[in-house]
Amino acid sequence: MNFKTLLFLAIAIGLYFVSHSLELRGDAAPLSPGGVSPERARYHIMALVLLLGALSCFIYAGVNAFRNWRG
Repeated sequence: MNFKTLLFLAIAIGLYFVSHSLELRGDAAPLSPGGVSPERARYHIMALVLLLGALSCFIYAGVNAFRNWRG
């Protein structure tokens, strides 16, 4: 594996763990009596965006590793 693949793999792992941390913060945010809490939604949306970024970095690293392996 080359440096670029390892870099994107490390970024993906970091984004995954930060996403999980934000998800837990969203779960711990106070509930709104009206039903939907904007604070909880904000944390969960940020976690979803980071998780999608992690997924794209994992896919890019996998494709890059496959291309380097095939030549």
